[in-house]
Amino acid sequence: MACLNKALWVLLSGVLIVPITFGILGFLLPSFGYFPILDKHQFNLNYFYVSSNIPGISKSIILSFFTGFLSTVLALFFSQLIILSIFQSRVYSFIKIIISPLLALPHVTMAIGLLFIFSPSGLLLRIFSPWLTGFERPPNIFIIPDDYGFFLILGLVLKEIPFFILVSISAIEQFGARKFFNLGKSLQHTTFSVWCVLLFPLIYHRIRLIVFIVIAFAASVVDMSLLLAPSTPSTLAIQILQNYQSSEPKSLFIASNLALIQLLVILKLFLIWFLLEKLLSNKYLFTFLVNAVSYKSNLIKYFTFTLILILSILSFLTIISSFLWGLGGNWYFPNLLPKNISFEVLTIFLNENKSLILISVFIPLIVSILSCLIVTLWVELTESLNKRNQFLEGLIFLPLLIPQISFLIGMQSFLIPLNFNNFLLPLIIVELFYVIPYSFIILAPSFRAISKDILKVASSLGKNRFQRLILVKIPMIMPTFLLSIAIGMLVSFALYTPVYFIGAGRVTTLTVETLNLSLSGAKRDLGVATIFQIIIPIIILLLVIWYKKRCNKWSF
Repeated sequence: MACLNKALWVLLSGVLIVPITFGILGFLLPSFGYFPILDKHQFNLNYFYVSSNIPGISKSIILSFFTGFLSTVLALFFSQLIILSIFQSRVYSFIKIIISPLLALPHVTMAIGLLFIFSPSGLLLRIFSPWLTGFERPPNIFIIPDDYGFFLILGLVLKEIPFFILVSISAIEQFGARKFFNLGKSLQHTTFSVWCVLLFPLIYHRIRLIVFIVIAFAASVVDMSLLLAPSTPSTLAIQILQNYQSSEPKSLFIASNLALIQLLVILKLFLIWFLLEKLLSNKYLFTFLVNAVSYKSNLIKYFTFTLILILSILSFLTIISSFLWGLGGNWYFPNLLPKNISFEVLTIFLNENKSLILISVFIPLIVSILSCLIVTLWVELTESLNKRNQFLEGLIFLPLLIPQISFLIGMQSFLIPLNFNNFLLPLIIVELFYVIPYSFIILAPSFRAISKDILKVASSLGKNRFQRLILVKIPMIMPTFLLSIAIGMLVSFALYTPVYFIGAGRVTTLTVETLNLSLSGAKRDLGVATIFQIIIPIIILLLVIWYKKRCNKWSF
């Protein structure tokens, strides 16, 4: 039995690590001109020269760096402000429910919502027209996207704040946060200073990996950049996409080289973040910060509250505006609301795109279930063989820390020689590498936290390892298991770049079609597609919440 377990562990390690390795080599080698499939067998630095001479490449690099860093800092800052402002109120008990719709939104849906608000005929100008602006028809003014990426930063901040709130609350539940909070207040510190000095360091220690994942994603996001980033030039991710789409033979090598440059940009971001961590941990600076955040000012308090209120309103307006555009009948500018509400377009879209919606749910379901099974098998094998290896488990997170588009160029090179007959299976395989890390974060600690005494009791009752897993462990953590399935489905449902690269137009999902509609300019069809983008993730969450209440805690 031990030999079988060891063989399974080696096999599972290979299944997880080998594709990731090829995914990295698949863009790393072509960036140096080496790609045997195209009969390129010599290493050179020619494509670094070609990449450096692409028009606007320096601005693209700066834009990617700027948006990735600033959006992460702001999202983390505002998420902590929101939590500390409600920490001692009754709202804190319901915050997970309040943020669930925003958490469930795919990134592209948030971007489309912002377009609906800030476009020339958007909700913002309708609110102030004509009584303030004097506009009787949409002005020829385009403020979104802007030239500096501020709307891209805004979209990323609005999308990442609920995520940071969720993981921060999960971190708070792991230690006696209220005791620390009350201790700080008893020493006459302000709420803000108590949070910064006592609680946030403990929270940050537990969400540090998540912060780096968000940095990598924000600096390399594709779908939001297509809608919200400037186009002359755009972010580095869009430069890579444009070169990858080109029919020129050398375009793959240029795209791979740009993918390597993007990876270096993200590594530089990580380095700067590390330096900031070291700087903030300096005792003299820490003492200064303690005194600074202890300063009481109603002006600062009201200013931060106003910012939080504006961001919250914007977040929910993105949902409201999507429903108005999708369900509204004749909606002429500057009317604030449509003249009538009609479900006709919604019904037509549903009838015409049943297969698209089904495949958009089917793929996330399969990917999420497989991810949970793989993580469960990994935890069981490492426990039975006592082979818990932090290095190997760290490699699981590499696809999230590497730019999506860079990794997918490499995976594409890995999958081509395998010659799959259809595109669904390779898409599921690739999406697994983006969902498994989230499943691991959620499931692995829960499995490993189960008391050994309970397992000994189960063993004394004649239950073997498999029976203990099925009848004891999984029922005990069933709420967490269901949460892992739900989060996995939401992550998979929102993925755009893997579907674009690996699906290659043969397999498409609602996320891809929604982005295509946003580029076509058909606002009503786009609004309907966005409604489904909002409803489906919320239904997934509601089903999980409903089923969790029906689950027994554990049984033999």
